[in-house]
Amino acid sequence: MKTSVRTALLAFALLLAGPARSAEVEPAEAGSEASESVVEEPRAAEPDPAFHSVVRGARPVLPDATAGATQIDGARLRANTRASMFEALAQEAGDVYVPGRGGPHGVANGSSGGIHVRGLGGSPNSQVLVVEDGVPDYQGIFGHPLPDAFDAALVDEVAILKGGDSVLYGTNAMGGVLVVRSRWLEEDGLELRQDASAGSFGTMTETLSLLGRRGGLDLAGSVHLLDTDGHRDGAGGANTVVHLAARQRLPGRMRLTVRNKLVRLSGADPGPATHPHPDHWYAVWRDGLSAQLELRRGLFSLRLTPYLNAGDHRLYDGFHSRDYTGGAIAEAAATLHPLASLIVGAAFERVDGHVEDRRDGSRTNLDALSTGGLYQQLTLRPVRGLTATVGARELATNFDSLVFLYKAGLRWEPPGGLRLQTRVARNYRQPTLRELYLPFPTANPELRPELAVNWDLGIGWESERVEVGASLYRTSARDLIKYFGSWPTAEVVNIDRVVVWGVEGHARVRAIGPFALRAAGNWQDVGRYTKQSPEAKLDFGLESRHRIGAHELEASLSGEWTHGLYMNNYGRDPLPDPFFLDAALRLRLQGVAKGLAIEPYLTLRNLLNGRYAYVQGYPMPPFGAFAGLTLRAASGD
Repeated sequence: MKTSVRTALLAFALLLAGPARSAEVEPAEAGSEASESVVEEPRAAEPDPAFHSVVRGARPVLPDATAGATQIDGARLRANTRASMFEALAQEAGDVYVPGRGGPHGVANGSSGGIHVRGLGGSPNSQVLVVEDGVPDYQGIFGHPLPDAFDAALVDEVAILKGGDSVLYGTNAMGGVLVVRSRWLEEDGLELRQDASAGSFGTMTETLSLLGRRGGLDLAGSVHLLDTDGHRDGAGGANTVVHLAARQRLPGRMRLTVRNKLVRLSGADPGPATHPHPDHWYAVWRDGLSAQLELRRGLFSLRLTPYLNAGDHRLYDGFHSRDYTGGAIAEAAATLHPLASLIVGAAFERVDGHVEDRRDGSRTNLDALSTGGLYQQLTLRPVRGLTATVGARELATNFDSLVFLYKAGLRWEPPGGLRLQTRVARNYRQPTLRELYLPFPTANPELRPELAVNWDLGIGWESERVEVGASLYRTSARDLIKYFGSWPTAEVVNIDRVVVWGVEGHARVRAIGPFALRAAGNWQDVGRYTKQSPEAKLDFGLESRHRIGAHELEASLSGEWTHGLYMNNYGRDPLPDPFFLDAALRLRLQGVAKGLAIEPYLTLRNLLNGRYAYVQGYPMPPFGAFAGLTLRAASGD
């Protein structure tokens, strides 16, 4: 195995270093609508993800331009070598960390698939909020998203907002927010994309997506299937994600959008390698339904978004839960003056459900959580290149008194590509139904909500070819909710205060000849209570593109090194530093037929066949190879 790996590395290095002619890159065009920017994708081929689909320092496609954010194009996520979308996102930002265990992430909230941003999140994962097309996405009882429920087939862009924003997004937006925006066709026509792959450990995937536009009607749909035996007994599973959407453009600049996402997950927790238990299965159904009505009148816009997220979870031990998260968001935005704009909104949400033990039919009573709030954000641009933002939210719940949240930020972009940014925000997370009422392993109905004050200071510089940046950040949190001990003596309590200091940096060299380079790193003093947040992380990548007549060959080499992982609080049980190296080859065949693009590809994971783990006792897979084929067909007027 070691000889074959060395041979593969040598061949890959020769490919990267070989002579080639660099192709010209056309920048993506932004739409002209007032409060959103739409990236138009080419008809037959997606934007080259290696060379121009990530713009770290550019003004984020977010309502708050002063927020520290990383933007990732959907085309880049679809071409990433990682096993899930959340893991792919973590490779693009040094201060974002997502652990894996080498298979489907499952339903746990403290290990695989947990999102950590600047020392918060992961355990519980509900300190980082995922917002998909304007709708918060999390399980009602457990308060965290399912990482296996997200697929990049219809993703236009993801913005990772660091430092949280509970003013605009409410509860759970405490450490950060993942803002996911789906894509539509921008011209009349059809686009069909099929992506199938197979490889090591009996792993097979199939993704089929269709986008259409005719007159005032837009349609989008995708089906994603995954089936794997896993690299060890009990590590396999099967996922199905079906995403359907329709948008009707009505007279008077109105738009009505309806979305539904159905998710079916099945698998098992294989247990630690020292004492495995592959029969610890889970079976999950989740369905998310939302609608959005938008009205635009000159410099004014109004958006109304009702939503409902429901799920059914069954576990091997008799646990059965049904949960419901429903709510509505009404938001108005207005440009008051060329130098000032205002956002005001109101949001209401209710979380409810029930839990039963299938073995004896006993049920646990839950008290529903209701949350409502009003929020405001004012943005001022007093001089060219300077943006100032202030905002507030008045939040009320049925289990706590009125909570006041705020934020304020500055962003200065003088001529020459320089960027300076600073921001402070007070953020919030309400306890989950599990933490308040479920004895799995324990509950505490007296828990208080978590509060954090997040501050950062960033600097960056960008030219046509080079981009660099760094941020210093501080998070001061109180009343964090933590589990201590083990069942039946475990307890869940609020802890007094946690302070996290950190610094992150990134650099990118775009299209220097046939090459592109990127690196992102982070160091933080996470203290003893932020379980499994690493002390340091480094992501890096080398990408190359070569012309072969009318066709194009892309090669990438990427990796991640993580340092300072501990499985328990108080800095106990350190893990060896995880390190992996992945490689990918992708051949873009152009001109095969009108409107058709064919892309065979090869992905090599854990190229050095290293033994590493993000979760104690759960080794990641050894070297694995996966071959796939992407077909895209497009037609239009």
